[in-house]
Amino acid sequence: MKISIIGAGNVGASIAYALCMREVCDEIALVDIFNDVAKAKAIDITQASCVFGAKTKVVGADNFELVKNSDIVVVTAGSPRKDGQSREDLLIKNALVVKSSAENIAKFAPNAIIIVVTNPLDVMVWVARKFSGFDKSRVLGMAGELDGARCRFELAQILSQDMSELRTKVVGAHNDKMVISNKNINVNLNKENFEVLKHETKTGGAKIVKLLGTSAYYAPAAAVVKMCEEIKDQKGEIVSASVILDDDLSCGRLVKLSKNGVGEILELNLDQEDLDELNASQDEIRKNINFLKENL
Repeated sequence: MKISIIGAGNVGASIAYALCMREVCDEIALVDIFNDVAKAKAIDITQASCVFGAKTKVVGADNFELVKNSDIVVVTAGSPRKDGQSREDLLIKNALVVKSSAENIAKFAPNAIIIVVTNPLDVMVWVARKFSGFDKSRVLGMAGELDGARCRFELAQILSQDMSELRTKVVGAHNDKMVISNKNINVNLNKENFEVLKHETKTGGAKIVKLLGTSAYYAPAAAVVKMCEEIKDQKGEIVSASVILDDDLSCGRLVKLSKNGVGEILELNLDQEDLDELNASQDEIRKNINFLKENL
């Protein structure tokens, strides 16, 4: 298996490192507009693999031809969110980056599965699908697995409990309108704790931005690697991912992945309040997609 990563910044490099250490694939290609950065990080990761005896080949450059024959291409390129900046502020700027990436992926890796990480995530999934021309099953976004991990982390803090014993799934948009349902959590919480959980999870990314001055990268990378492993090994585990639902909507759902991308989109088990939140988040995504249709 070959996995390429567009963007060798914090997220892209962290993905490459984790893929290499876990030996998910045989070859990794890092592509970045900064040629020396991509080359240097490829060398650094390869040298790290020597310490652990990993056998994955890692190459890097500014040439999109590197993605040729990729099974999966992960798109992380774009501007990271800054403190006080909404994901929507990044809309046009990052849409142009994802558009160019998608067109090059279609040219050099026409059989690949695309996993989008660039924000605003759900809208960028739509952009990648539109400008790659790929079947909707082969374009998805990493979001829900990250949000679910943040939810699990916050739940463990509330309960003072081992995180490994907790199960959480998050659907909907990858922003503060994500849907956190008590039906997707394996413990019972009182109303007060549940409201705290929702607030802390929804602001989890913003808290890191405030402390670090840029977006998180280790947890997003781990979520991408988990999705790549599921595509490769097809264990049938349910994951949360942003998927194409119709011509003007991509949003987070619970899915099963396969070697061809999205194998199955599961029906949601949500109460009316959850559904109202989901519809509100989807309306916002549609609005942004329609904006891009007119301006991209």
